[in-house]
Amino acid sequence: MATIDDLIRDLRNFEGRKEVTNRLARELRKPVPAVRQLIRKRALAVLPKEGGFGAWVSKLSVTARVKLQGRGAGVKLVGRRKGYPDKDPKVDLRRIDQGRAAAPSWGRRTAASWHFQNVTPGFFTEPSTEVEQWRTAADTALDDALEVIRRG
Repeated sequence: MATIDDLIRDLRNFEGRKEVTNRLARELRKPVPAVRQLIRKRALAVLPKEGGFGAWVSKLSVTARVKLQGRGAGVKLVGRRKGYPDKDPKVDLRRIDQGRAAAPSWGRRTAASWHFQNVTPGFFTEPSTEVEQWRTAADTALDDALEVIRRG
C-alpha cells in the first residue's frame, strides 16, 4: 500500500504528471456523492426540526478539495451554505458541527438580536469519517497512480 508522500516524491520527475494527477484527483472525488448524502441525512436526523433548521442546513453543498503538492497534501471535505435568506453572510457550519447554532431571538433578525443555541454536535464530521469506501477509493487511486509512474 502506497502513501501520498511516496506519490508526491515520484511525481516530481515524471513527464506525464498532469494526466496522472488529474486521474488521481478524479478518483479521490468519486465517493463525494455518497458522503454528501450521508451528511444530509445526518443533518435531518440530528439537527432541530423546529423552524426548518435541520432541513435548511441539510441543503449545504459538499465538495472535496484535492491537493497533491506541499505539506498540506491530501483530501479535504468542504461544506458551504449561504446565510438567511440564501444570501450573505455565510453560515458557520463548523460551529454548528461543534454543537452551537446562532438563532434569532423571538424572530427578530437584526444584528444584535441573535443568541446561541446548543445542538447535537457532529452532523458533518461523523458521517464523513465513517465511510469505508472513502478509504478504499483513496488507497486504490494512490496504488494505481504509483503503478503508472513506476511503469514509466
